[in-house]
Amino acid sequence: MKSWNDERYRIPGTNCFSLSKWSRENEPKLPPNYKVGDEVILTSETTIVQVYEDCDGTPLYQVDCNGYGISEQQLIALKEERW
Repeated sequence: MKSWNDERYRIPGTNCFSLSKWSRENEPKLPPNYKVGDEVILTSETTIVQVYEDCDGTPLYQVDCNGYGISEQQLIALKEERW
């Protein structure tokens, strides 16, 4: 754990330190709720980048997904029964 008065937490141009930044980086975090192999539903805001049709005319959408840095707030555990 870094000291709260570590120079990396100094607010530029002042003699003050950002305890908020120290807290985010140094306070213990809970272990992950999901493990590798768990099936989840991703609930993430994204942008439609293309709309096209399947061979039978069903609308299909291409979305812009970054794919990294997904937080647990964007995940829902997939229940055993499938839709």
